[in-house]
Amino acid sequence: MSPRRPRLLRPALAVATAAVLGLTAAVAFDVVPGASAANSTPLAATATHGHEQAATSEATQEAKAGASTVAPTTEHSTAHGEKAASTATSKAAAQSTTSKAAATTDAPIHVMKMPKGKWINVDKKAWAAQLADFKTTKPRKVKAGAKMNPEFNATCSYSHSGKNDPIVFPNQTGASHLHSFYGNKITKANTTVDDLMKFTATTCVPKKDHSSYWVPSLTNKATGKKVQPNMLIAYYGSLLDDKNKKKTVPMPNGMRMIYGDASKQVKTPAGSRDAFYCSGGPLEGKSRSTDGNWPVCGDGGTVHFMMRFPDCWDGKHLDSPDHKSHVSYGSQGDCPKAFPVRIPAMTFSIYYPTHGSKAGYSLSSGMASSMHADAFIAWDVKTMNDRVKSCVRQLATCASNGKF
Repeated sequence: MSPRRPRLLRPALAVATAAVLGLTAAVAFDVVPGASAANSTPLAATATHGHEQAATSEATQEAKAGASTVAPTTEHSTAHGEKAASTATSKAAAQSTTSKAAATTDAPIHVMKMPKGKWINVDKKAWAAQLADFKTTKPRKVKAGAKMNPEFNATCSYSHSGKNDPIVFPNQTGASHLHSFYGNKITKANTTVDDLMKFTATTCVPKKDHSSYWVPSLTNKATGKKVQPNMLIAYYGSLLDDKNKKKTVPMPNGMRMIYGDASKQVKTPAGSRDAFYCSGGPLEGKSRSTDGNWPVCGDGGTVHFMMRFPDCWDGKHLDSPDHKSHVSYGSQGDCPKAFPVRIPAMTFSIYYPTHGSKAGYSLSSGMASSMHADAFIAWDVKTMNDRVKSCVRQLATCASNGKF
Protein backbone atom coordinates (compact mmCIF):
# COMPACT_ATOMS: atom_id res chain seq x y z
CA MET A 1 0.00 0.00 0.00
CA SER A 2 1.33 3.42 -0.95
CA PRO A 3 1.90 5.92 1.86
CA ARG A 4 -0.87 8.38 2.57
CA ARG A 5 -0.32 11.63 0.76
CA PRO A 6 -0.23 14.72 3.01
CA ARG A 7 -3.07 17.20 2.57
CA LEU A 8 -1.95 20.14 0.46
CA LEU A 9 -2.97 23.73 0.94
CA ARG A 10 -4.87 25.59 -1.75
CA PRO A 11 -3.39 28.32 -3.99
CA ALA A 12 -2.88 31.82 -2.64
CA LEU A 13 -4.64 34.23 -4.97
CA ALA A 14 -2.27 37.11 -4.29
CA VAL A 15 0.78 35.05 -5.25
CA ALA A 16 -0.87 33.65 -8.36
CA THR A 17 -2.03 37.06 -9.53
CA ALA A 18 1.43 38.54 -8.98
CA ALA A 19 2.93 35.80 -11.12
CA VAL A 20 0.57 36.51 -14.01
CA LEU A 21 1.48 40.18 -13.79
CA GLY A 22 5.15 39.34 -14.04
CA LEU A 23 5.99 40.21 -10.44
CA THR A 24 7.37 36.82 -9.46
CA ALA A 25 10.31 34.81 -10.66
CA ALA A 26 9.11 31.27 -11.14
CA VAL A 27 6.75 28.89 -9.33
CA ALA A 28 5.12 29.23 -5.95
CA PHE A 29 4.54 26.09 -3.94
CA ASP A 30 2.35 25.76 -0.90
CA VAL A 31 4.10 23.07 1.13
CA VAL A 32 2.60 21.34 4.11
CA PRO A 33 5.14 20.63 6.88
CA GLY A 34 6.34 17.09 6.45
CA ALA A 35 5.36 16.86 2.80
CA SER A 36 8.06 15.97 0.30
CA ALA A 37 8.89 18.16 -2.67
CA ALA A 38 7.15 15.66 -4.92
CA ASN A 39 3.92 16.30 -3.03
CA SER A 40 4.04 20.07 -3.42
CA THR A 41 1.33 21.81 -5.40
CA PRO A 42 2.29 24.57 -7.85
CA LEU A 43 0.41 27.82 -7.48
CA ALA A 44 1.85 29.89 -10.29
CA ALA A 45 4.68 29.73 -12.78
CA THR A 46 6.56 32.03 -15.10
CA ALA A 47 9.27 31.10 -17.58
CA THR A 48 10.80 33.65 -19.89
CA HIS A 49 12.65 32.53 -23.01
CA GLY A 50 13.41 35.50 -25.23
CA HIS A 51 10.01 36.68 -26.41
CA GLU A 52 7.66 34.77 -24.19
CA GLN A 53 6.68 34.22 -20.60
CA ALA A 54 4.24 31.55 -19.39
CA ALA A 55 2.17 31.57 -16.23
CA THR A 56 -0.34 29.17 -14.73
CA SER A 57 -2.66 29.09 -11.74
CA GLU A 58 -6.04 27.72 -10.71
CA ALA A 59 -6.74 31.04 -9.07
CA THR A 60 -6.24 33.06 -12.26
CA GLN A 61 -8.35 31.31 -14.89
CA GLU A 62 -9.54 34.64 -16.25
CA ALA A 63 -5.97 35.46 -17.33
CA LYS A 64 -5.60 32.61 -19.81
CA ALA A 65 -4.41 33.64 -23.27
CA GLY A 66 -3.23 30.53 -25.05
CA ALA A 67 -0.17 29.22 -23.18
CA SER A 68 0.68 27.85 -19.75
CA THR A 69 3.12 25.85 -17.76
CA VAL A 70 2.45 22.31 -16.66
CA ALA A 71 1.49 21.48 -13.09
CA PRO A 72 3.52 18.77 -11.31
CA THR A 73 2.19 15.24 -10.99
CA THR A 74 3.79 12.18 -9.38
CA GLU A 75 2.41 8.85 -8.19
CA HIS A 76 1.07 10.48 -5.04
CA SER A 77 0.38 14.03 -6.15
CA THR A 78 -2.30 15.78 -8.18
CA ALA A 79 -2.01 18.53 -10.75
CA HIS A 80 -3.90 21.53 -11.90
CA GLY A 81 -3.32 24.28 -14.43
CA GLU A 82 -5.04 26.79 -16.60
CA LYS A 83 -3.62 28.37 -19.70
CA ALA A 84 -2.32 31.92 -19.25
CA ALA A 85 0.41 34.01 -20.79
CA SER A 86 2.01 37.41 -20.66
CA THR A 87 4.78 38.89 -22.74
CA ALA A 88 8.25 39.51 -21.36
CA THR A 89 8.93 43.08 -20.29
CA SER A 90 11.82 45.37 -21.10
CA LYS A 91 13.26 44.49 -17.70
CA ALA A 92 13.73 40.90 -18.79
CA ALA A 93 15.28 42.06 -22.06
CA ALA A 94 17.70 44.24 -20.17
CA GLN A 95 18.88 41.21 -18.23
CA SER A 96 19.95 39.38 -21.39
CA THR A 97 23.36 41.04 -21.44
CA THR A 98 26.42 38.83 -21.20
CA SER A 99 29.15 38.53 -18.62
CA LYS A 100 30.94 41.71 -19.72
CA ALA A 101 27.96 43.72 -18.52
CA ALA A 102 27.51 41.76 -15.32
CA ALA A 103 28.02 43.17 -11.88
CA THR A 104 31.14 42.18 -10.02
CA THR A 105 31.10 39.00 -7.93
CA ASP A 106 33.33 37.45 -5.30
CA ALA A 107 35.66 35.97 -7.91
CA PRO A 108 36.22 36.34 -11.65
CA ILE A 109 33.87 34.22 -13.71
CA HIS A 110 35.18 32.32 -16.70
CA VAL A 111 32.38 31.95 -19.21
CA MET A 112 32.87 29.05 -21.57
CA LYS A 113 32.13 29.93 -25.18
CA MET A 114 29.65 27.57 -26.75
CA PRO A 115 30.97 26.18 -30.03
CA LYS A 116 28.75 26.27 -33.08
CA GLY A 117 27.01 22.95 -33.60
CA LYS A 118 25.43 21.60 -36.75
CA TRP A 119 22.05 20.78 -38.16
CA ILE A 120 21.11 17.17 -37.46
CA ASN A 121 18.37 15.80 -39.67
CA VAL A 122 15.61 13.61 -38.31
CA ASP A 123 15.70 9.99 -39.45
CA LYS A 124 12.71 10.18 -41.79
CA LYS A 125 12.17 6.42 -41.84
CA ALA A 126 12.25 6.08 -38.05
CA TRP A 127 10.03 9.15 -37.60
CA ALA A 128 7.49 7.87 -40.13
CA ALA A 129 7.43 4.51 -38.35
CA GLN A 130 6.84 6.19 -34.99
CA LEU A 131 3.99 8.28 -36.39
CA ALA A 132 2.45 5.19 -38.00
CA ASP A 133 2.55 3.37 -34.65
CA PHE A 134 1.14 6.46 -32.94
CA LYS A 135 -1.76 6.61 -35.38
CA THR A 136 -2.79 3.06 -34.51
CA THR A 137 -2.26 3.48 -30.76
CA LYS A 138 -5.59 3.29 -28.96
CA PRO A 139 -5.95 5.66 -26.03
CA ARG A 140 -6.69 4.15 -22.64
CA LYS A 141 -10.02 5.01 -21.08
CA VAL A 142 -9.79 7.91 -18.67
CA LYS A 143 -11.07 6.86 -15.28
CA ALA A 144 -13.86 8.76 -13.57
CA GLY A 145 -12.49 11.37 -11.23
CA ALA A 146 -9.15 11.67 -13.06
CA LYS A 147 -7.47 15.06 -13.03
CA MET A 148 -7.97 16.76 -16.36
CA ASN A 149 -4.78 18.60 -17.23
CA PRO A 150 -2.94 17.32 -20.35
CA GLU A 151 0.37 15.96 -19.08
CA PHE A 152 2.57 13.05 -18.09
CA ASN A 153 5.96 13.10 -16.42
CA ALA A 154 9.27 11.42 -15.68
CA THR A 155 10.43 11.79 -12.07
CA CYS A 156 14.21 11.47 -11.84
CA SER A 157 16.82 11.36 -9.08
CA TYR A 158 20.48 12.40 -9.34
CA SER A 159 22.68 10.04 -11.37
CA HIS A 160 26.22 11.40 -11.71
CA SER A 161 28.36 14.45 -12.45
CA GLY A 162 30.94 15.15 -15.12
CA LYS A 163 32.52 17.86 -17.25
CA ASN A 164 30.74 16.51 -20.28
CA ASP A 165 27.99 17.67 -22.62
CA PRO A 166 27.07 15.35 -25.52
CA ILE A 167 24.96 18.11 -27.11
CA VAL A 168 27.29 21.13 -26.97
CA PHE A 169 30.64 19.30 -26.80
CA PRO A 170 30.00 15.90 -28.43
CA ASN A 171 32.96 13.51 -28.22
CA GLN A 172 35.00 16.03 -26.19
CA THR A 173 35.49 14.51 -22.76
CA GLY A 174 36.14 17.14 -20.09
CA ALA A 175 35.48 20.09 -22.41
CA SER A 176 32.41 21.36 -20.59
CA HIS A 177 31.82 22.91 -17.20
CA LEU A 178 30.59 20.48 -14.56
CA HIS A 179 27.07 19.12 -15.04
CA SER A 180 24.72 17.16 -12.80
CA PHE A 181 23.03 14.39 -14.79
CA TYR A 182 19.60 12.82 -14.35
CA GLY A 183 18.03 9.89 -16.13
CA ASN A 184 20.16 7.64 -18.30
CA LYS A 185 23.19 6.52 -16.31
CA ILE A 186 25.41 6.01 -19.39
CA THR A 187 25.50 9.70 -20.35
CA LYS A 188 28.96 11.05 -21.15
CA ALA A 189 30.61 13.18 -23.83
CA ASN A 190 30.32 10.66 -26.65
CA THR A 191 26.80 9.44 -25.88
CA THR A 192 24.51 9.06 -28.89
CA VAL A 193 20.80 8.34 -29.14
CA ASP A 194 21.66 4.74 -30.01
CA ASP A 195 23.60 4.49 -26.74
CA LEU A 196 20.63 5.86 -24.79
CA MET A 197 18.30 3.32 -26.38
CA LYS A 198 20.74 0.44 -25.85
CA PHE A 199 22.04 1.15 -22.34
CA THR A 200 18.77 1.88 -20.60
CA ALA A 201 19.66 1.95 -16.88
CA THR A 202 18.03 5.12 -15.56
CA THR A 203 17.25 7.07 -12.40
CA CYS A 204 13.84 8.04 -13.79
CA VAL A 205 10.36 6.66 -13.35
CA PRO A 206 9.12 5.39 -15.74
CA LYS A 207 12.03 3.14 -16.64
CA LYS A 208 10.90 3.34 -20.26
CA ASP A 209 12.20 6.91 -20.37
CA HIS A 210 15.80 6.43 -21.50
CA SER A 211 16.42 10.16 -21.95
CA SER A 212 19.20 12.15 -20.35
CA TYR A 213 18.65 15.50 -18.63
CA TRP A 214 21.36 17.73 -17.12
CA VAL A 215 21.97 21.10 -15.45
CA PRO A 216 25.08 23.01 -14.28
CA SER A 217 26.30 21.91 -10.85
CA LEU A 218 25.61 24.12 -7.84
CA THR A 219 28.18 24.92 -5.11
CA ASN A 220 27.53 26.42 -1.68
CA LYS A 221 29.96 29.34 -1.31
CA ALA A 222 30.04 28.97 2.48
CA THR A 223 31.11 25.32 2.49
CA GLY A 224 32.56 24.78 -0.96
CA LYS A 225 30.40 21.66 -1.24
CA LYS A 226 28.21 20.68 -4.17
CA VAL A 227 24.44 20.79 -3.70
CA GLN A 228 22.93 18.24 -6.06
CA PRO A 229 19.22 18.55 -6.84
CA ASN A 230 17.54 15.59 -5.16
CA MET A 231 14.86 15.48 -7.81
CA LEU A 232 14.24 16.66 -11.35
CA ILE A 233 10.73 16.17 -12.70
CA ALA A 234 10.33 16.46 -16.47
CA TYR A 235 6.71 17.25 -17.29
CA TYR A 236 5.48 16.65 -20.82
CA GLY A 237 2.21 18.44 -21.52
CA SER A 238 0.19 20.50 -23.94
CA LEU A 239 0.09 24.28 -23.79
CA LEU A 240 -1.73 24.58 -27.11
CA ASP A 241 -5.32 24.19 -28.21
CA ASP A 242 -5.54 20.45 -28.85
CA LYS A 243 -9.30 20.56 -29.34
CA ASN A 244 -8.98 21.50 -33.00
CA LYS A 245 -7.61 19.44 -35.91
CA LYS A 246 -4.01 20.26 -35.08
CA LYS A 247 -2.86 17.82 -32.40
CA THR A 248 0.24 17.23 -30.30
CA VAL A 249 2.37 14.32 -31.50
CA PRO A 250 5.22 12.47 -29.73
CA MET A 251 8.78 13.75 -29.74
CA PRO A 252 11.16 11.89 -32.05
CA ASN A 253 13.99 10.04 -30.35
CA GLY A 254 17.29 11.84 -30.67
CA MET A 255 15.79 15.30 -30.28
CA ARG A 256 18.10 17.68 -28.43
CA MET A 257 17.11 20.94 -26.76
CA ILE A 258 18.71 23.54 -24.51
CA TYR A 259 16.96 26.04 -22.29
CA GLY A 260 18.69 29.14 -20.96
CA ASP A 261 22.02 30.85 -21.61
CA ALA A 262 25.18 29.72 -19.83
CA SER A 263 26.92 32.98 -20.80
CA LYS A 264 24.32 35.20 -19.15
CA GLN A 265 26.02 36.78 -16.12
CA VAL A 266 23.76 39.40 -14.55
CA LYS A 267 22.32 40.03 -11.10
CA THR A 268 19.08 38.29 -10.13
CA PRO A 269 17.61 40.32 -7.26
CA ALA A 270 14.16 39.64 -5.83
CA GLY A 271 11.58 40.02 -8.57
CA SER A 272 13.83 38.80 -11.38
CA ARG A 273 12.50 36.39 -13.96
CA ASP A 274 14.18 33.10 -14.71
CA ALA A 275 15.58 33.05 -11.19
CA PHE A 276 15.89 30.63 -8.30
CA TYR A 277 13.05 30.91 -5.79
CA CYS A 278 11.65 29.20 -2.70
CA SER A 279 9.33 26.21 -2.72
CA GLY A 280 7.46 26.92 0.51
CA GLY A 281 7.52 30.15 2.47
CA PRO A 282 7.94 33.54 0.75
CA LEU A 283 8.55 33.04 -2.95
CA GLU A 284 11.55 35.37 -3.14
CA GLY A 285 12.90 34.10 0.18
CA LYS A 286 12.57 35.39 3.72
CA SER A 287 15.82 37.19 2.98
CA ARG A 288 18.44 37.21 0.24
CA SER A 289 22.05 36.14 -0.03
CA THR A 290 24.66 38.84 0.55
CA ASP A 291 25.01 39.42 -3.18
CA GLY A 292 21.21 39.51 -3.54
CA ASN A 293 21.13 36.85 -6.24
CA TRP A 294 19.83 33.89 -4.23
CA PRO A 295 16.83 33.39 -1.95
CA VAL A 296 17.26 32.38 1.67
CA CYS A 297 14.06 30.46 2.30
CA GLY A 298 11.91 30.64 5.40
CA ASP A 299 9.16 28.51 6.90
CA GLY A 300 10.79 25.27 5.81
CA GLY A 301 11.01 26.27 2.16
CA THR A 302 13.76 24.96 -0.12
CA VAL A 303 15.51 26.36 -3.19
CA HIS A 304 13.81 25.55 -6.49
CA PHE A 305 13.99 26.29 -10.21
CA MET A 306 11.54 25.78 -13.06
CA MET A 307 12.01 26.15 -16.81
CA ARG A 308 9.92 25.41 -19.87
CA PHE A 309 11.22 24.22 -23.24
CA PRO A 310 9.66 25.01 -26.66
CA ASP A 311 6.62 23.08 -27.84
CA CYS A 312 6.78 23.60 -31.61
CA TRP A 313 9.20 21.78 -33.96
CA ASP A 314 10.26 22.34 -37.55
CA GLY A 315 9.67 18.64 -38.29
CA LYS A 316 13.03 18.32 -40.01
CA HIS A 317 15.89 18.59 -37.54
CA LEU A 318 16.77 16.92 -34.25
CA ASP A 319 19.24 19.69 -33.45
CA SER A 320 20.53 23.00 -34.79
CA PRO A 321 23.83 24.93 -34.56
CA ASP A 322 22.67 26.89 -31.50
CA HIS A 323 20.58 23.95 -30.21
CA LYS A 324 17.48 26.16 -30.24
CA SER A 325 16.68 27.15 -33.84
CA HIS A 326 14.93 23.88 -34.73
CA VAL A 327 12.21 24.52 -32.14
CA SER A 328 10.06 27.46 -31.10
CA TYR A 329 7.36 28.47 -28.64
CA GLY A 330 3.71 28.41 -29.58
CA SER A 331 1.42 31.32 -28.79
CA GLN A 332 -2.29 31.98 -28.83
CA GLY A 333 -2.94 28.25 -28.92
CA ASP A 334 -0.98 27.51 -32.10
CA CYS A 335 2.54 27.03 -33.52
CA PRO A 336 4.40 29.37 -35.91
CA LYS A 337 4.20 28.38 -39.58
CA ALA A 338 7.93 27.61 -39.70
CA PHE A 339 7.52 25.19 -36.78
CA PRO A 340 4.29 23.36 -37.62
CA VAL A 341 4.74 20.18 -35.57
CA ARG A 342 3.26 20.28 -32.07
CA ILE A 343 5.33 18.37 -29.55
CA PRO A 344 4.80 18.02 -25.80
CA ALA A 345 5.85 21.12 -23.88
CA MET A 346 8.57 19.92 -21.52
CA THR A 347 8.92 21.67 -18.15
CA PHE A 348 11.72 20.94 -15.69
CA SER A 349 10.90 21.31 -12.00
CA ILE A 350 14.18 21.09 -10.06
CA TYR A 351 14.34 20.57 -6.30
CA TYR A 352 17.45 21.54 -4.28
CA PRO A 353 17.73 20.12 -0.72
CA THR A 354 18.80 23.42 0.83
CA HIS A 355 17.06 26.32 2.53
CA GLY A 356 19.53 28.80 1.09
CA SER A 357 22.65 30.50 2.40
CA LYS A 358 23.62 34.10 3.15
CA ALA A 359 26.93 33.37 1.43
CA GLY A 360 25.01 32.36 -1.67
CA TYR A 361 25.92 29.84 -4.33
CA SER A 362 27.68 29.58 -7.64
CA LEU A 363 26.86 27.52 -10.68
CA SER A 364 29.58 25.76 -12.63
CA SER A 365 28.53 28.11 -15.45
CA GLY A 366 28.82 31.22 -13.25
CA MET A 367 26.13 33.37 -11.68
CA ALA A 368 22.54 32.34 -10.94
CA SER A 369 21.45 33.98 -14.21
CA SER A 370 23.46 31.40 -16.17
CA MET A 371 21.14 28.58 -15.12
CA HIS A 372 20.32 26.37 -18.09
CA ALA A 373 19.41 22.79 -18.92
CA ASP A 374 19.86 20.22 -21.66
CA ALA A 375 17.52 17.45 -22.77
CA PHE A 376 18.48 14.50 -24.98
CA ILE A 377 15.24 12.64 -25.75
CA ALA A 378 15.10 8.85 -25.91
CA TRP A 379 11.87 7.08 -24.92
CA ASP A 380 10.57 3.63 -25.60
CA VAL A 381 8.46 4.47 -28.66
CA LYS A 382 5.30 2.67 -27.59
CA THR A 383 5.46 4.23 -24.12
CA MET A 384 5.86 7.76 -25.48
CA ASN A 385 3.08 7.14 -28.01
CA ASP A 386 0.73 5.87 -25.33
CA ARG A 387 1.45 8.78 -22.98
CA VAL A 388 0.75 11.37 -25.68
CA LYS A 389 -2.36 9.59 -26.99
CA SER A 390 -3.85 8.64 -23.62
CA CYS A 391 -2.79 11.59 -21.46
CA VAL A 392 -2.09 14.65 -23.60
CA ARG A 393 -4.58 14.06 -26.41
CA GLN A 394 -7.35 13.26 -23.93
CA LEU A 395 -6.43 16.31 -21.81
CA ALA A 396 -5.87 14.00 -18.82
CA THR A 397 -3.23 14.00 -16.10
CA CYS A 398 -1.03 10.92 -15.86
CA ALA A 399 1.42 10.17 -13.06
CA SER A 400 4.97 9.05 -13.76
CA ASN A 401 3.80 5.44 -13.85
CA GLY A 402 1.35 6.36 -16.59
CA LYS A 403 -1.79 5.90 -14.51
CA PHE A 404 -4.56 8.48 -14.50
